[in-house]
This record gives sequence, C-alpha cells and structure tokens, in this order.
Amino acid sequence: MSRPGIGGARRRRAVASAVAFLALFDVVFAAFKHPILRIGPIHRAIPHTAVVGSRYLLLASGVALFAAVWGLVHGKRQAWQIAVAATSISLVAHPVKRVDIVGVVVTAAVAGLLLSSRSLFPARSDPARARQGLVWLVVGELAVFVYGFAGIYFLDRRFVEPTDFAESVANAARLLFVLPATTIEPASRHGSWFIDSVRAMALLVLGISAWHLLQPVIHRATGGQLEQRRIRDLLESHATNSIAFFHLLPDKSYYFSDDGRAFIGYKVVAGVAVALGEPVGPPDACVEVARSFAEYCDLNGWAFCYHQVTTPGADLLRATGLSALKIGEEAIIPVQEFALAGKSFKHVRNAVNRLERDGYVVEELPRPIDEPTMNELEEVSDRWLADGGHRERTFTLGAFDRSYLRSTPIFIVRAPAGRIEAFVNLVPSFRSVDGNFDMMRRLPDSAEGVMDYLLVHLIGHFRDRGLRGLNLGFAPLANIEGTGVVARALNLLYAYGSRAFNFQGLRTYKDKWRPIWEQRFLVYRSDMQLPRIALAVVRAGEREGAMPWSLHRR
Repeated sequence: MSRPGIGGARRRRAVASAVAFLALFDVVFAAFKHPILRIGPIHRAIPHTAVVGSRYLLLASGVALFAAVWGLVHGKRQAWQIAVAATSISLVAHPVKRVDIVGVVVTAAVAGLLLSSRSLFPARSDPARARQGLVWLVVGELAVFVYGFAGIYFLDRRFVEPTDFAESVANAARLLFVLPATTIEPASRHGSWFIDSVRAMALLVLGISAWHLLQPVIHRATGGQLEQRRIRDLLESHATNSIAFFHLLPDKSYYFSDDGRAFIGYKVVAGVAVALGEPVGPPDACVEVARSFAEYCDLNGWAFCYHQVTTPGADLLRATGLSALKIGEEAIIPVQEFALAGKSFKHVRNAVNRLERDGYVVEELPRPIDEPTMNELEEVSDRWLADGGHRERTFTLGAFDRSYLRSTPIFIVRAPAGRIEAFVNLVPSFRSVDGNFDMMRRLPDSAEGVMDYLLVHLIGHFRDRGLRGLNLGFAPLANIEGTGVVARALNLLYAYGSRAFNFQGLRTYKDKWRPIWEQRFLVYRSDMQLPRIALAVVRAGEREGAMPWSLHRR
C-alpha cells in the first residue's frame, strides 16, 4: 500500500470539496420541478411519477453525499463507497428528472473524479462503530416504517382516499426510501406534515448511520509483560532521550518495525496517534518504522504526530517527508562542571548551607519502601497537588502510584524532627548521558530552599556516576523561532498564556541553573492538521483514573 502523504491529503480535500458541491447541487436541484437544460421533447416521454420520484432520489443522494464528506477528508474507504453509491443514484436520477443535462454533466464529472481517486481512500472504519451504524440503519428504518404505516393506516381521514392494510404497507415502504407515495394524497395540512415527517426521519436515520459507519478506528490497547520486556530491551539498547522511560507507562501502545528492531510508543486521542518522541531503534529501522507507521495511521483514519522529538530525531523524521516545528527546549545541567561557588549561585548556596546547619539531610530510601513511609510520601504528594492547583499528568510524566514508586530509587529531604519535606524519584537513563528524574514534590509548608537542596544533591549523585548532566525537563514554547503564522501564534501563547500556564516562570526557574538548552520538536505531516494535533497532545497528558502500574524492574 502506498502512503498518500501531503499531496494525497490535498487531493482528498479536493475530492471531498467536489462531493460537497454535488451534495448541495443535488439538494438544490431536487427543489426544481423543471430541468435547466433539456434535450428537445424527450422529457415529455417521462411519466410524472418518475419525475417526482427522481427528485426524492436526488434529495436522498445529497444527504448521503453530505454524510460522506468528513470521511473523505480523512481517507475513509467506506466514505468513498457511500459517495460512489450516492453519485450513481444521482447519475440515474438526473436523466429521469426530464433529462437535466446540467445535472448529468456535473454528476458524471464527480463520478469520474471519485473512481480515479480510489487509492486515496484506504482508511478503515472502526468495526464496533460500523456495527452500531448498521444497527442504527436497520432498527431506525424499521421504526420509521412502523411509524409511517401506523400513520397512513390509522389517519386515513387525513387523506383523500381511505387506505387498506396492503396500501398502507406499500406506501410506508415508499416513504421509507424517500419515494413519492402515489396512492395517497393528503387532504389536510396535517396529512402533508405527516408524509414529510416520515421522509425527514428516514433521512435522519440515514445520516446517523453514516456518521457511525465513518468514525475512525478506536484504538483498543493490547499487550502485556512479554511486550513490556521487548520494549525495555530496545530502550536499553537504543534509547537516548529523557522521556524514553515513559514508553513503559501503561497508557502507551506500540508499533514495531517488520524486523522488530525499532518501535514507536504512542497513544490515540480523538483520532490522533500521538507518538512519544522519535522512534526507538537503529536509524535505518527507525526510518522504516516511521514510514510504516504513517501507512498504519492512514489505514485507521488517524492523524499522527511525534511529540518532544530531539534534533537528531527531527532530522530522521524529516527524511520521511514530515515537517518539524520547534515547541520548546529541554534544560540539562552540566553536572561535571557545576559548582556552587560564584555570584550566580549565591542564593542556592546560602539555602543549602542554611538547611545543613539546621539539620536537614538528603537520604535515599531503602527498598522495599515500608507502608508508613509510603503513606508519608503520599501525604507530601497530595498536599503538593492541592496547593497551587497542581494536578497529576501522564504520557510524558508518571503519576503517584505505590507500585511505580517502589520500582524506582527515591531521594527525600528529611527535617531535623524526622518529617519528610520533599522527595524525588529517579528513572532509568538507558543510553542517555544525562540523569533523569520524574516526580519532585514538597510540602507547601516545607523549609525555604528544600527543592534546590534536593537538586544540588542529585547533581552530585549523577556526577559520581560519571554522567554528563542532570535533565531538568521540558520548558514549553521557549525560544520559538521563525516568522510564519504558526511560530507567531506560539510566541503569542508564550507571551500571553503564562498567567494560566506559567511558561515563563518555568523557564526562569530552570534557567537559574545555567543549563545547556536543547531544542525539542513536534513532528507532523500537514499544517492543516496542527489545531487537531495540538488538542490531542494536550489531552494525551490528561490522567484518567488511577494508573494500573505493572512495571517490574528486571
């Protein structure tokens, strides 16, 4: 299967626009009794009932075409099939409607465009949603049929001629398919309203059924301990970025290269597959799995992106035809060169000296962590979350979970009286030259400077292990470059969104450690998808319920 790519997306939008035009065209032409252009007296040979019937067919065709437009934009194969079927009906209805040449030409042109672009629509529909659509179609149309039959049979005084049982069944079936009911003629406004209501309900059921049928595939996570072990092996062999460990969070799904040498960890949110960083594996396998993943997303009707990608990762993904947008920077303290001496670290140095004089100490908790200590850590976490509107996140971060914390090293700041005032848990660096941590939390009434005190200890810890740096994490929207519309929008968000998101405060705190700043990117296919992708990235980090942690260190 060939990947449609950016050019394919543009062509899909062109096809969808043509279909939307034909849908509007059919609905408008259904309202006209006479053709715009006709061929001589041929139209006089067509029975009046057939002409009226063709107008209702055009109306039904227009509704079906409108329902298919969204799916066509997203490459849905079933949307293409619905559009072809509806266009075929339209192609029949226009000649019957007294040989409307304009309608025939327009419809034939759209039909040709659809048939020639079949390969642009490979995306599958979600099987469960498709079944729901079929249930809506069958049960809904049956309900409309019963409603139509009951109205015609029991309200026969509203019609010119009384109807028997067989006529009521036949006319209800004709109304169900939006055809004229030729054997009944309304004798009152109520009778006319009833006939129109049956047709409207039939079209509504058709539209709802199509909506269910054309929904993107809903991802249903699979996998277990064997898959986790496979992922961990690849991480230990190839992972170099700071967020690599979070591939092991239970909110991730995995897409492997054909040879199993590379994988992509991702989460599907609102029809967008949000990948965590770049693919993990050897470069040649990463290129192959990125191309294959794009095809897989196209097949499922998903947009996709790679979030918080490093500079080498962005270069690799650009080679597959994707675009990269800088979305922020990551701060790395160079631990081998770090020293508290000097004017720039005077405030930190004073805080550390004061806390040590007062009897505060940093300890690594022995494992396994006992329940009373875990309860105290949870109290620190809960009070930190309650203070200042903090909340648990996921995807690129872990959340407080006892099993998770017991699987990682934890450092605490203990007050002279024995109370735990702050804690941080370390996560594996794999092939990275920088040390990483996940949660860093403190009591709201802790001594001033405890977080700085803890960070200074971590700097020494990673220096002793021979690492290059300590990763302080991501600063969103920092130093966005460029003059395009997207870059200007991100800079405005950084400038005016800090009150809500504290972008500048986060950058300022990290910058006081004199870190090395490394660029991070969002990699995606098309600028047209950016609003949808941005919303999915935000939602990917929202935590839903407790984290069913199942990681085990080998």
